[in-house]
Amino acid sequence: MGARAQQADASLKGSVRLGSYLRRLRSGYGYSLRRVEERARAEGGEIDNSQLSRYEKGICYPSFDKLRVLANVFNVSIQSFSDIVDLEEYEALKPESGAPNELIDHGVSAMKAGDNGRAFALFERAIELLLDAEGVAGTEELLGLARINQSAALIRLGKLALAEQELRAALRLAQRLEPSLQARALLALAGTHADQGDYFLSEIEADRAYQIAREHSLTRLAAKAVGAQARVLLDKCRHAEALERYREAARLHVDCGDGYEGLRTKIMTGACYVGLGKSREGMRVLRETLTEARAAGHRRLEALAWSNLGEAYYRTGDYPRARGCFRESDGLALHASAKHPDLLFINAYYEWRMAAGEANPTREKIAFGRLKALRSSLERRFPEVEAFDEYVERGHGHA
Repeated sequence: MGARAQQADASLKGSVRLGSYLRRLRSGYGYSLRRVEERARAEGGEIDNSQLSRYEKGICYPSFDKLRVLANVFNVSIQSFSDIVDLEEYEALKPESGAPNELIDHGVSAMKAGDNGRAFALFERAIELLLDAEGVAGTEELLGLARINQSAALIRLGKLALAEQELRAALRLAQRLEPSLQARALLALAGTHADQGDYFLSEIEADRAYQIAREHSLTRLAAKAVGAQARVLLDKCRHAEALERYREAARLHVDCGDGYEGLRTKIMTGACYVGLGKSREGMRVLRETLTEARAAGHRRLEALAWSNLGEAYYRTGDYPRARGCFRESDGLALHASAKHPDLLFINAYYEWRMAAGEANPTREKIAFGRLKALRSSLERRFPEVEAFDEYVERGHGHA
């Protein structure tokens, strides 16, 4: 469990948010308190119905062993419980009431401004109001939209397990949602599974999203689906195939005038060139994207371009220039309103590898310490995370 959840286990008498979550899970399965007690026993644990009632009311907090049993009963990850407690800090941002469609609009605006905690609170209130109005005409479409947007806020907050649950709930409404929402939900789920390292599911979901988008002439979503396919290929180091997919995505983004996604795709084509050993071409593309991202004020994309340019210099053995790029990326990725731990991790990873290559134990330990600190708050998986985890699992607790 996360550090905050461990603190909660030790210091909180109970968690109202966790209690509500457990109650929603139980209601979703149609279980009585007695039925959960029976299922817990079948899972090798003991949770009597009065105990569960106290958990649901927030009177007391389950032990780790009890949470593990409940995770098995409800088929969710233990990480979900940790994430639920972490999100308690945003409870105060939740409005008392409001029209669901307006709350969703305000949440989208908050996300665009980088205020992901407020966006989460707004989307959650919209979902609660829509669930209370279940069965009223027009609520299902709004509920699907709210859940998809909620998943985006959760992903930005690093809560992938909860994001996946929201998307699955949205897709259960799939036959009653318009095609664009179906494709959006599948794309978000593809991205979440790729972040978790489940490339098999990610490819299936991206392919299905692409089929829906093409069938209904949704060019913007088709472009994103091709980009999702390319991302999986790149993470699997199939650079030539990824490059072709990114080129196709770029053409589609041009067709629909999506400048932000078009620029992000261009950055990834530069990364593909570098991966193919065509460093000069990759660097040229990445330098162009730096200028474009800065001019457009896209801080995240500028940080991404600097990070990829740093990796290109690392691959050519030019460590001084690589370090300069990673420092530029860090400065952008550490912005107070929207930190990007994935980029910070990648930058620290190559700092660590360079220090090891230069036999500089002091710098190596500093970079390794940063990696350990960042890894604890990073659910997303990508090649650098896999390499670091493998190193640690081999018993190297220290750099």
